[in-house]
Amino acid sequence: MQTRPCRSWLRKTRAFCGKRRSRSDGTSLSSPLTPNTWSTQMTQYTPRAAIRFPPLLLLLLLSCLPANAKRRDIVVMKNGDRITGEVKKLEQGVLYIEPEYVSSAFGINWNEVATIQSAAGYQVVLKNGDHLAGIIEKVSADDSPDADFKIRSDDHEVSTPAASVVEIKSKEASFWDQLTGAIDLGYNFTSGNDQTQVSTSANAAYLSTKWSTGVSLTTSFSGQSGASKTNLWEGTTYGERFLNRNSSLIGLADFLHSSQQELNLRTTLGGGYSRYWVRTNRAQFQGIFGLVHTNETFESTLSHPTQQNVEALLGVKYQLFRFSRYSLTSQLLSFPGLSDTGRLRIGAKATFSVKLVNNFHTEFSFWDNFDSRPPISTAKRNELGLTNSLGWTF
Repeated sequence: MQTRPCRSWLRKTRAFCGKRRSRSDGTSLSSPLTPNTWSTQMTQYTPRAAIRFPPLLLLLLLSCLPANAKRRDIVVMKNGDRITGEVKKLEQGVLYIEPEYVSSAFGINWNEVATIQSAAGYQVVLKNGDHLAGIIEKVSADDSPDADFKIRSDDHEVSTPAASVVEIKSKEASFWDQLTGAIDLGYNFTSGNDQTQVSTSANAAYLSTKWSTGVSLTTSFSGQSGASKTNLWEGTTYGERFLNRNSSLIGLADFLHSSQQELNLRTTLGGGYSRYWVRTNRAQFQGIFGLVHTNETFESTLSHPTQQNVEALLGVKYQLFRFSRYSLTSQLLSFPGLSDTGRLRIGAKATFSVKLVNNFHTEFSFWDNFDSRPPISTAKRNELGLTNSLGWTF
């Protein structure tokens, strides 16, 4: 047993401290210690267990510490309810907190929160577009009507009304922990004509106080017994550098393949300027202006024609939120031709999302890709679709 070395060490230590015991050299442990006898006896009475004991004790103490202790942030509601747990995030007017006694975070109405006490670091986005980082605190609005939310950093403190706080995210230690996103899968089958439709989408984003970036991938496959099959996939990546207030500089890259439009690949590279005209916990409205370059390769029985164009970028994005229930997101991007005058491309998408339990959601989406003047006469001007999917948010 592991206790025997320790008992042996204690017995020998007690003997060393004064228990009379004769030795072959004529000295005894109770005799006065001299520098020579001290050195001799310490050499002779230092067992291996005495050397091992301090590391073993240290390991024992470390093993008693909790491996993954959760934070104990305190949220008090206006009705007096008190919740202790880990504040995760604020988005779309919903504050998410995870107590120790639940399996996942749940949402509460941000407008019904009276106070928050936390010692953790967060990234905060305000209504005016400011991106801040620090320790957050919310005090009673009765005590500070116009400054009841505070963000403290090492060198300064910012006070603002809680109603002006649009977004709160935990400031994680690593890049990967800071990522957020979603994965969706949709499947439809009609037995009458053996028609199958499969759609998938995935996206991930990273947010800091000065910039953000993200990627997304969407695929759609449709097939029917005895008929041709169609497929579409689109990958998009973007980067955004925040300027003062609600404006930013953006860069984007988009890659699209569409069998219905006989498009092997359209590569779109460009950038521009973005601004939020409306930014609240209930709605957001954003405008985008820029310039892009496109390289297109089309399918053909005789050749694979390629076109390169310069196009303007004009777009809007609108989001509508309702507390812990649903959200509506719509986006319209138009690309008027500059080098190919008279040609107009439009990409539109609208998504209605309903929140379920444990970060799951269901979505209903409509999308459309329009080209007013395809280079191939047999190509369709429109490709549109309607999908229903089940997804998970991380």
